[in-house]
Amino acid sequence: MTAAEPGAGRALRRAVELGHHTASLREELAEWRSEAADDGALIRHRSQVESVVRILSAGLDRLEALPAGPRRDLLVPEAVLDLHHVGDFLRGKLLLRRVPRYRDFLTVADELAWSVYEPARRAAGGARALREPPLTFLSREPVPFAAARGSGFTHLLPPGGLRTRGGLEAGGRLPFPVIGVPWSTSRHLPAVLAVAHEAGHHVEDDFGLAPALAERLRTGAGLDRERAAVWEPWLGEVFADVCATLACGTAYVWTLADVLAAAGDGGGAGADRYPPAGARLAACRAALPPDPEARLPEDPPGGAAGDGAGEEAAAVVRALLADGFEELGGARLAQVLRPAGPAELADAADSLLAGLSTGRGDVPGVLAAAALAFVRDPRGYDAADVDGRARREVLRLVPREPRSAPGGAAEVAARDAAAAADLLALLGIGP
Repeated sequence: MTAAEPGAGRALRRAVELGHHTASLREELAEWRSEAADDGALIRHRSQVESVVRILSAGLDRLEALPAGPRRDLLVPEAVLDLHHVGDFLRGKLLLRRVPRYRDFLTVADELAWSVYEPARRAAGGARALREPPLTFLSREPVPFAAARGSGFTHLLPPGGLRTRGGLEAGGRLPFPVIGVPWSTSRHLPAVLAVAHEAGHHVEDDFGLAPALAERLRTGAGLDRERAAVWEPWLGEVFADVCATLACGTAYVWTLADVLAAAGDGGGAGADRYPPAGARLAACRAALPPDPEARLPEDPPGGAAGDGAGEEAAAVVRALLADGFEELGGARLAQVLRPAGPAELADAADSLLAGLSTGRGDVPGVLAAAALAFVRDPRGYDAADVDGRARREVLRLVPREPRSAPGGAAEVAARDAAAAADLLALLGIGP
């Protein structure tokens, strides 16, 4: 047998190696799709999985269709690595859902985000109702955060990142919204209520509410132009707080007050986006239905609204809640997110501390009751295993069906085809 000429042998080995690289991603995409099928562990994430699979599969198809030659030899190796890195955006988030320690927590967090997002999506109707919901994941960031659909996500990838300039540009197009929560949150269920706040950001972004919110601030809050200008940069955070308060009631207000007290007034990165701590709490109180029996936290030390900011916060929230949103089918926000009454949540918290179930049929209500049980009796919370029992109660409420709107398959496929074309163009492998 005659040994192959070294140059030809190396080229052949490289070609076969690249075939292995593309095959590994195809096999992984097929596995994700299988797990999102009707009997799969990821059925609730089908719309998210299918979107990424369609986009990356189109990239692989185009790479494999390139004719042999110098362009293919130069382009394919780096582009394949970039497709793997783009896939890593979803890979790590799905793999954690196979780890028992984190799977149940992420399911709980996903369901809370869904409970805030889905009513708005349903109210919006039309093409916006076909959008994938937020996906939660555990993050190294110290505080929860939302990354919007279409925003950059290279910072969410492992170190090393994308290889080509086109890959870096492709990393600026997040295929669906995500919510990051700190790893530490996985062992402290009350902190998961922050997911409702982050989901509120996605409601604003995905359903195009920002112009309507700004108009209501200018014309409905009764503030002069100077004060309206002060509040406008805070409007997104106020809206997210209102969504979380409507979804989780007084429990969110208590949880937020503890967070603000620990952080100090206005402390932390990006603090200029937030009103003063006391004004944030005043906004939350204004979003609650009037109830003289409701127990609410005092302002944190150094965080009192002061200087009329509390009254301004209440006026801003009243303007946001007063009328229906055209973008939500004419529904008012309190009709979309119907809050549980303080008395109902207090009774559910008592039940948890007594070793009983909450008896509620809604995910936000169970989680809010658990948070109130912690506020009321932190040691009793642990002794009664409120954390574990509330998680299990939420898991029993999770239906086994995809989170997707009925119909619209052709529209979603066309949207993903356009996203795939953009990705291919950025990676330099377009037609």
